[in-house]
Amino acid sequence: MRNGIRYAMFCMLCISGISKAQEVKVNTNLVVESDGTLRMDNAATVYDDLRATLDKGTNEASLSYFSGSSGPEIWYFRNNNTVEAMSFTVQLPHSWKEGTTIFPHLHWAPKSSASGNVEWNLEYTWANYDATTPQVFPSITTSTVVATGPFTANTHLITPLTASNAGLSATGKKISSILICRIWRNSVSSNDTYNADAGVLFLDFHYQIDTFGSRAEYSK
Repeated sequence: MRNGIRYAMFCMLCISGISKAQEVKVNTNLVVESDGTLRMDNAATVYDDLRATLDKGTNEASLSYFSGSSGPEIWYFRNNNTVEAMSFTVQLPHSWKEGTTIFPHLHWAPKSSASGNVEWNLEYTWANYDATTPQVFPSITTSTVVATGPFTANTHLITPLTASNAGLSATGKKISSILICRIWRNSVSSNDTYNADAGVLFLDFHYQIDTFGSRAEYSK
């Protein structure tokens, strides 16, 4: 096994030495570029989580015990409290395959076992960083989805935050671009018929990776 690893490393070093002025394809999916950067194409790209930290905001959710009357607490979007929301920002990392769709989804847990549906809404605006021509954040876009019950208390659920998990189009978007977002529930909406609180565990985006980082500080 060790000899196999050493041989593979030797081959990579030989390829790197031979291809100083050109990129070399190890196969159709893995490329060593002329500057030594390793790039993943096609089926070699992988997904990771872009994790969001939820911050308190106006109409914020309420902290409450996850189970019983003591122990860890999470944010609950309460029933019969009209709009409850929390805001956050995320930055696209340097490993991201620029221009590829990102997929927001919510990890959450019902407070009680009951039938009904929960309406989740994601608002966002997304802009690149451009030192030469600073970019203006565009108008807010809202994505509305409905998670259908019945639900069981304290179960770990995942709800995609775009219809049919289509994701957010990233055409023209670059690394270090920023999304300003808000996640909210309107429990008195006709779409929201779950008469209990909904607890948020985490919110993140699945994104594709095609390099270990970027060649330059603000560009791939």
